[in-house]
Amino acid sequence: MRKDMSKVIVERPRVGRSWAGRKPGRTRVVADDDGEPLRTARGAAREPMRAPRKTKSLNENLNPLRRYLAAQVGRPWSKVYAEISEHLKPTSTVQQHVRDHLEDFVAVKTRMKAGKVVVAPRFGGEHPLDEDWCYFYVHPRTGLLRVNERRTTFQRARRLARQRAAAELAERMRVLGPMVQAHRFGEGWWEVKLAKIETPGSFVDVVRSARLSTLAPDVLYGRCGVYAREKRQLSKAEMKRLGLR
Repeated sequence: MRKDMSKVIVERPRVGRSWAGRKPGRTRVVADDDGEPLRTARGAAREPMRAPRKTKSLNENLNPLRRYLAAQVGRPWSKVYAEISEHLKPTSTVQQHVRDHLEDFVAVKTRMKAGKVVVAPRFGGEHPLDEDWCYFYVHPRTGLLRVNERRTTFQRARRLARQRAAAELAERMRVLGPMVQAHRFGEGWWEVKLAKIETPGSFVDVVRSARLSTLAPDVLYGRCGVYAREKRQLSKAEMKRLGLR
């Protein structure tokens, strides 16, 4: 791997460079609607030019990193990562930034499930490899860097992730009212009444305190800023009436 990979990726002309040459204090001629310079007793009218904007943003070029990874296909990921780590130190902000981009290209956390490779990305739930938008993946059995030949687009991957999350939520929760939900805990369903969190730490979530679920509140209830103030187990008749099983 190139020793200057971090510079190749990050240090290139940034957006907003066209303003860099404009110095404070310079003026320009003021013209009328026809393009003719306006005149004063001292000659052409002038106005100050605006000061240079200091808003240049990072302009990344990640293609060198992608080409490097493509050249390493078939090698053990542990060795490839060791070479990358040798030249990209976590103590450098810029170099760590480049390391962070690795998982944008490589699906590292993988495992076999029902004979197929599944991926556990940084964000979202586990999904099949052919629904992932990474160009490469680490094979869970061999540890080799492989090409994801059936990669999907980033937009489709996000859409599928949202669909999976909605389907998973529907399997364990139903909305019965603005602040009332039905939750499946174990083999039964429970009615859960929610309340808004007014003061952090001044409430008791009856679902979590009873250890009915280990999910984070925002995931459990599908929304933020609420907690369970009441709960009761639904009867079979109530479950049938609500269409729960």
